[in-house]
Amino acid sequence: MLEADEQQHSPPTGAPTVLLTKLHPPFVPAQTVTRQRLYQRLCDGHGLRLSLVTCPAGFGKSTLLAAWAQDEAQRRPVAWMSLDEGDDDAVVLWSHLIEALGRACPAIDHETLAGLATSAPILEVMLPRAVNELVAAQAQLVLVLDDFHRLNAGPARDSVVWFVEHAPASVQVVLATRTDPALPLSALRARGHLLELRADDLRFTPEEAYEFLNGRLDLELARGDVDLLVARTEGWPAAIYLAALSLSASHDKHALVRQFDGTSRHVVDFLSEEVLAGYGPEIRGFMRRISVLDRLSGPLCDVVLERQGSADTLNSLAASNLFLVPLDDRHEWFRFHQLFREILLLELRRDEPGLICDLHRRAQTWHAEFGTVEESVHHAFEARAWHDAAQLVAQAWVGHVNAGRTSTVLDWLRRFPEEALLADRRLLLIRAWVSAFRGTEHDTRAAIRQIQQAGGADEGPVEGFASLESSLAVLQASFVWGDVSAIIEHGTRAAELEGLDSPWRPVVSWALGWGHYCRGELDQAERWLTETRTLGPHVDQWIVVIGAVAELSMIAGRRGLRSLQLRLATEAAGLAREHGLFDAREVGEVRTALGLALSAHGRDEEALPELEQGVLLRRLWGQQLEIVDGLIALAPAVAIAGDRGRAADLFDEADEVLSRCADAGELPARLAAARRATAVGGQPATAPGTELTERELVVLRYLRSTLSEREIAQQLSLSVNTVHSHVKSIYRKLGVGSRAEAVAHLSPR
Repeated sequence: MLEADEQQHSPPTGAPTVLLTKLHPPFVPAQTVTRQRLYQRLCDGHGLRLSLVTCPAGFGKSTLLAAWAQDEAQRRPVAWMSLDEGDDDAVVLWSHLIEALGRACPAIDHETLAGLATSAPILEVMLPRAVNELVAAQAQLVLVLDDFHRLNAGPARDSVVWFVEHAPASVQVVLATRTDPALPLSALRARGHLLELRADDLRFTPEEAYEFLNGRLDLELARGDVDLLVARTEGWPAAIYLAALSLSASHDKHALVRQFDGTSRHVVDFLSEEVLAGYGPEIRGFMRRISVLDRLSGPLCDVVLERQGSADTLNSLAASNLFLVPLDDRHEWFRFHQLFREILLLELRRDEPGLICDLHRRAQTWHAEFGTVEESVHHAFEARAWHDAAQLVAQAWVGHVNAGRTSTVLDWLRRFPEEALLADRRLLLIRAWVSAFRGTEHDTRAAIRQIQQAGGADEGPVEGFASLESSLAVLQASFVWGDVSAIIEHGTRAAELEGLDSPWRPVVSWALGWGHYCRGELDQAERWLTETRTLGPHVDQWIVVIGAVAELSMIAGRRGLRSLQLRLATEAAGLAREHGLFDAREVGEVRTALGLALSAHGRDEEALPELEQGVLLRRLWGQQLEIVDGLIALAPAVAIAGDRGRAADLFDEADEVLSRCADAGELPARLAAARRATAVGGQPATAPGTELTERELVVLRYLRSTLSEREIAQQLSLSVNTVHSHVKSIYRKLGVGSRAEAVAHLSPR
């Protein structure tokens, strides 16, 4: 409804940029020890629901998995994703994971799944489709999610839990994390579906330490010294590596081993006092200042540090320091090992605190031009540049909401200090719109009240609207929960304020069309929806255009214009597919309209799944009037299919939803008529072998009303001729000659 040089995919506006560096396992240094015992343990996870690698920083989780993935790739494909805080948005997470899975298994419909990740509900639509694709492709692969602890509780993590529980056994899911994730681990253990590697498993054995120190680093340590070092460090890989750095420059290796303490506190001190002290002031300052960056490249570091030659410095450091990890084969992008970066950041805060905001501000500028909006916004917040952050959010929020990324926008808004948020009406308005798109009625109403209470002069255009008053009118017309009168009231005011040349006018006309449709005022509804259909494409308002075409199809059906009904429903479905919105909850009416049109043409078996999906999507969207409209279409179809009990449940659900509506227009009357038409009663007595069909039973129940055959046809989205044929068949089977005689055969209610 809304519009407004790293290796990466350039997505449509607002869709997540897929950073390909996150899909490559970390570079495996030549010094890495082959840990065959752990490789075999990981291979034993094939066929289990989950392989879990859990241990604190410095135990070599990523290095182990990267080396194993490199080895395992000779036997089966490996999909990899390194997680960061930005992946807490389920849309971002699955945009990357679908790309990773598509590379590992080209047989899956990668493009469709990628579109669904940004347009459809993740749990309800995209993930089941992805699992089915993997099953159909008979995919044999490994999926590694590194740094899973970066995900907080919420939809992103929930989606991974769902995938773990439903993925085919041929897909081995491996999670690497510092802490146990919130998954049903006990149940997985009990069923024998969990492989676990923990800190004790990843500790170096004396043999592995000997191979690392002497076989890979040529330190020529005595066996006893290696055993002592393993004992002192308890096999902690980070501590052994740090000891190796010191041992390589020591003239008395035996004495140093006896002095070395492998505790966490010592390792931190050692990093700061010994490892960093080994670099000159210039290189140490270089590393300290670029530690504000999650990922490093030469051009980015040049801008942040206001110097030249950073690419050469990074490559030199990567060649001599295992704490700087290349992220791509070309060695253009790098990251620090997390433990090392934390030490650098501590030094930066201690030694140069006044420089931190400037470093972030320069990073923000670079990412705004060459990187991603998410990284630019992140650095604006870190720089405490609230005005810049507000500008970036204002430019990006519409595209993000259209791409289903409301979680990211809300996270941005939460990072503003309350005083900065309250002082910027754009941010308050964005919060209201995003809350509405998330279907959170309470939060939306609270945000609107906050804007209204803020008061002040209406200073003219805001966020593409003619005024703040206009923006609120459009919002309230588009997202009124269960109140047709309010839709039309706010929509009428918005239409006065937003002219035909406004990019928001198609949204206004759609809202008015929907309001009049709910009232049963089909002529007015058709006029407004036609305006949306005409104006919307010129300003890329495809969500409301698609919704308008679907609703025009339903209007045609209620008028008995079956051919037009099917043509419009097909057009709406085609537009939805073209724009990646066929499974979007915002346009669930498309599936309802398509189901009604198919049913009107006697294609009931094809119609029912569409009507079911329409209700599912409209429930997810959360608008009461839409839910009831979908249920009125679905319940009779379920009854016709023979499931009278479920049809009754659907009618009861519609009653419950209506009870929460302030003004539902003519929907209660439509619901009552549909319920009467499909009321569960005994089968009317007929001659043997001439029982009424489900469709004839529905028509017979309508005969009990005062509706004419033409009106019955409109209610059922059938042609008058079809209804007349059903009536003749009913008379023949019941052996009657009039409507009254036919109705008399119905069992009492």
